[in-house]
Amino acid sequence: MKKFSFRATLLLSTALLLTACDQNSSQDSQSSADDTDNTMGVYAPYQIDTPPPTLSGNFLAGEFAQHQSDWSHASDYFARILGTEAEDTEIQRRVMALDMGAGNYEKAIESARKIVASPDKEKSLAQLILSLSSFKNGQYSDAMRQLDSYKNEALGAAVLPILRAWTDAGQGKTNITGLKNSPSLLYQSVLIADYTKDKATISNLAQNYDFTKTPTPIARLENIAAVFANYGEKDEAKSIYTALMNGIPDRASFYQTRIKELDLTSSSISTPPASPQAAMSEALLDMARMLSNGYIDSARLFAHMSLFVNPINTESLELLAQISADNQLFDEATSYLARIDTTGNPDLKIQITRQTAQLKVQAGQAKEAIRLLSDLAETQKNVDAQIQVGDIYRSEENYQDALTAYDSAYKMLDDKITAQYWDLSFSRGMVNERLKNWIEAEKDLKTALAFQPDEPYVLNYLGYSWADQGINLDKAAEMIEKAVRLKPDDGAIVDSLGWLYFRMGQFDKAVEILEKAIAISPTEPEINDHLGDAYWRVGRENEAQFQWKRAVSFTKDIDVAQKITSKIESGLSDLIDARPFSTDTVEKK
Repeated sequence: MKKFSFRATLLLSTALLLTACDQNSSQDSQSSADDTDNTMGVYAPYQIDTPPPTLSGNFLAGEFAQHQSDWSHASDYFARILGTEAEDTEIQRRVMALDMGAGNYEKAIESARKIVASPDKEKSLAQLILSLSSFKNGQYSDAMRQLDSYKNEALGAAVLPILRAWTDAGQGKTNITGLKNSPSLLYQSVLIADYTKDKATISNLAQNYDFTKTPTPIARLENIAAVFANYGEKDEAKSIYTALMNGIPDRASFYQTRIKELDLTSSSISTPPASPQAAMSEALLDMARMLSNGYIDSARLFAHMSLFVNPINTESLELLAQISADNQLFDEATSYLARIDTTGNPDLKIQITRQTAQLKVQAGQAKEAIRLLSDLAETQKNVDAQIQVGDIYRSEENYQDALTAYDSAYKMLDDKITAQYWDLSFSRGMVNERLKNWIEAEKDLKTALAFQPDEPYVLNYLGYSWADQGINLDKAAEMIEKAVRLKPDDGAIVDSLGWLYFRMGQFDKAVEILEKAIAISPTEPEINDHLGDAYWRVGRENEAQFQWKRAVSFTKDIDVAQKITSKIESGLSDLIDARPFSTDTVEKK
């Protein structure tokens, strides 16, 4: 309960810093024109080319820019208000927060200095920024002086203990008193003791805490075990490696090797101590990640604080890229990824290139994405990049080029699909089905199903494809029913089952199932269309007309709308197979 209260207070405090506006800001008073001018204004062309800026105009423009996640321009607009209302500290605080969250660090520091020197009572964020600035530059005594005047408010309660501890560590002191009572901060305690070479504190931490029962990520647990091993706490290091080995079978051999190394007489694992700046950056990033689930503006602010303290923090850049992408700022996201240093790390370079390609696709630059990926596939022989090329073509419904790309990926695997690449078989199977290459499609889909017998979308696609051809109907029903059990909240899969029963002539059952599908996905045009057909077959013609009209209102496909409109006008043919199946609702990839 205490933890929840603290988090809620923290979020509220940070949100207020970012969204507060001065309700009492002065506004320009403008003399009203006389009636004649007003009348002429109604009919005469507007003569002023550029209306003069106003406080309200800049405020609204800043609000809009921030709402669009364009923090840099938002800061510029609010800064213009300060040109007229220089003493408005609330706007000053907002400009400071926006500059920090836009990566304009020097401007944020300048604002922070003004706020700290002002009589304004709310200085917590400004003091934090100045403390971090001194801390970043290794000026630990200056950082501590700022911290000493810091009010222990909600924002400070989250950051202050870690920042104080690392500021002390920078001066050669081990002071983890404020960290040991928080399981999530114990990792930082180990790093601090390692940095200060405090063997007694390392021993105390190793003997008194079970780190495998704390919310510590796997990579950090590995690091803790390595630190313990270096300080002779081998039993505790083995305990961590054993727990990891049991929990992560894929890395069991790695942990077994580590355990064997610990049995050697003079074994140690080389782990250079973390710098105060790198560790503090990591702690701020942890906070940003926590806030990213629903408090994205605050997450952005803390992620930039993390990057400010350690400009080469790869994970901070990746989080900021993700935040930008979520806000449809794809060029900005790409620029964050471009700042990641991949020198000497080919795996990271491949990862960043593939992420950049995906952002290019989202930005409508599919050709550039394909160029990046094709080059990666050719120069690095990277099969995942080649598959990604096929996925892009498939998303654009360019099935022939998608098939060519998937065939190339097959060749890179020597035409031997393993469990790791089962989805390549699924993807090529879907493309072959769309190209009417049914024999090849069925083979690919069966291959995917052999590796993933409980994958609902493969079950659905193959079952639906069989039903589309009127073959293996009993098996198709069994597979789609299994898909529905595995994914009961997916309207498209439930629709597949209902439509299957419609094609089998079991109209009452089709209605029952399609009504469930429409409850899950009420605005999906094809499900509305299917339900209309089923209603028509059971004599509920008015309801059929209603569903068809809904389907027309939801679809953007003119040809589909025309086909449904003809049914609205003339009803459904007496034939069960009134129109061909479509696999549009089957693909969920």
